[in-house]
Amino acid sequence: MYFNQAPFLRLAFCFAAGILVYHYWGEFIPINRLVPLSIFMLYIALAWLNSRKYHVLLSFLAMALVFVFGFLRLQAFRLDNEPEHLLQHGEHIEAYEAVIVEEPAIKRKSVNLRVEAMRVFKEGRWFEVSGLVNAYAAKEAAGSLHYGDRLLIKGSPALTAAPANPGEFDFANYLVYHNIFHQQFIGDDFVVTSRGSPNWFVAQSIKWRNLCRRRLMSHIPDGEVRSVMLAIVLGIKDELDSELQSAFSASGAMHVLAVSGLHVGIIYALVLLVFKWLRVDARKGRWLIAALSILSLWCYAFLTGLSPSVLRAVTMFSFVALAKAMNRHSNIYNTLAASAFILLWYNPYLIMSVGFQLSYLAVFGIVYLQPKFYQLFTVRNYWFDKVWGLTCVSLAAQIATAPLSILYFHQFPSYFLVSNLFIIPAAFAMLILGLAMLILSPVPVMGEGLGWLIESFVGLVNTLVFWVRDLPGSTLSGINITTGQSWLIYAIIIFLILLFSQKKMGYLYAAFFTACVFGILGVSYQRKNLKSGTLRVLNVSNASVLDFRFGNQAWLMADSAFLHDENRRRFYFEPGRLAAGAPLDPEKDNLAVAGSTFMGNELVCFQGETFLVLKEAFSKERMRHSIKVNYLVVSRNSVKDLNQIKGVIDFETMLIDSSNKGYVVKRLANQAKDLGLKVQAIREDGYFEKRWKR
Repeated sequence: MYFNQAPFLRLAFCFAAGILVYHYWGEFIPINRLVPLSIFMLYIALAWLNSRKYHVLLSFLAMALVFVFGFLRLQAFRLDNEPEHLLQHGEHIEAYEAVIVEEPAIKRKSVNLRVEAMRVFKEGRWFEVSGLVNAYAAKEAAGSLHYGDRLLIKGSPALTAAPANPGEFDFANYLVYHNIFHQQFIGDDFVVTSRGSPNWFVAQSIKWRNLCRRRLMSHIPDGEVRSVMLAIVLGIKDELDSELQSAFSASGAMHVLAVSGLHVGIIYALVLLVFKWLRVDARKGRWLIAALSILSLWCYAFLTGLSPSVLRAVTMFSFVALAKAMNRHSNIYNTLAASAFILLWYNPYLIMSVGFQLSYLAVFGIVYLQPKFYQLFTVRNYWFDKVWGLTCVSLAAQIATAPLSILYFHQFPSYFLVSNLFIIPAAFAMLILGLAMLILSPVPVMGEGLGWLIESFVGLVNTLVFWVRDLPGSTLSGINITTGQSWLIYAIIIFLILLFSQKKMGYLYAAFFTACVFGILGVSYQRKNLKSGTLRVLNVSNASVLDFRFGNQAWLMADSAFLHDENRRRFYFEPGRLAAGAPLDPEKDNLAVAGSTFMGNELVCFQGETFLVLKEAFSKERMRHSIKVNYLVVSRNSVKDLNQIKGVIDFETMLIDSSNKGYVVKRLANQAKDLGLKVQAIREDGYFEKRWKR
């Protein structure tokens, strides 16, 4: 493949580069609308003078123009650049009126609402505004809310906070990718002022998806089977429990639970198969096939609620269908790049979406690598040939996406070839059965019959998924690489592909050199890490969490409620351990820390310094003599006034962790500051970290 055969590859690459440059450095680069106008005028002038003489410069100017368009497109896309945005109104908003712009998402303890602010009330009058807010409402109060409801909300939305702990998921940045800069827990401080829908088509799509959801739920009583079918057919993952998701992820089958390219590809393949059965001439009826294929794809997108992942996949396959109708020998890379270019023009921040990145990498990998793998062997048996073809598809997709998957998810499924041999055909069958259920369930007996068949088949698939997960070494977990290291892995893969395709030894040397750089970076990081000790007091709401680490050994001191809450551990605690190469499971901690019990509290000696962790209500009357420590950690409201410890506990630094009540934190911090003592309130000042180096 040559770039001149796929011009949209260059366009999409330059456009995406412009988007990324604005996102990371836009505030430092003064590009305005005069820049593309100047580039365009220079291009016209040089083309008029002598297009052949200046063809290299003209190509560069064309790419520069597309780059600038990408830069300016994201600038125009970001709502915070609008003069009436919420950011311009500060934090003194008394109330605001907003409309729900997405179907409310039910969480464990609340309901997540994406609302668009229309106007705010402050200083005794209303102001017209724009901007999105990520809001959370109490379940009891928000149970009857729907897409399009207009709300009057009390209070002021706050700017989304940065990560509270090292390595923690950057939720604020995630919201920026969705053009959201504010969030608020509104509880039940709101009233519904009117009901309607800002977009009739979206409202109808959500209505039909909910109808389809109820139809599937009414005929599939088994909760585990039902949750898988809802995810595969409609992209609804609310009912998936953590164990089931973990099993699919560990077996390398998680991609079937997210409606995206695989599912839309199955729909497209089904449509083509129907035309093949009807013996429609592929050449004469190519426009009919394209039209009905695209119509079927968008009908499926409509049934799934027009979710972003489905829209992305449907757009991609719509371009493929159009390209086949226009020119049966069209370049598939150009078609895919054209669809990516259109999607990025519509929403520039799709470039930051993990789903967007993995989808296009998987498709490009399959298109390029699968035929090369398939040609390595000739299999004459029909069924063995199908197995070999499916293996090649899985291998190609995994090679293309593995570095990015490891970067984001920190694990690699060892038996992905085994699981994909049954999970991809199973996804095909489950999607057909689910669609058949939606269409035929009103027919007497059909609903019950299909429900039994689905429960039996999906139950078998789930059993196989758990079997693969339970195989020895099924998942290589706890893998931590940086973005730069993921790029190095991609460089190695590209050099090896070029080596086998062009048979030039220079690519082998380049791959070896890149692998050496990757290894040196990893070893240097580990050597540096193994010689350092760390204490982190994490900022976890209503919890006391102290993590001691030396090298890749660690010991966690935390409340039992936190230790047994897997979701909170995964969000707040595991990222820091992952970066250090320490055990993710506290039960596997192997760091020996000298410690003893002190009046029901913990006295710890680590790296030559002493830490007194107060967990019980402290009374100095019980003290027979004073004690001196380097760090005093106050937990669980054990000290409510510094007079309780005055004269009996001498410390250099006081740490007030997040398990204390707000008023206790404020009082102790103010008292310590008035006395000139060194203090850090974890809830207010952020996590505490102390490092020792050898």
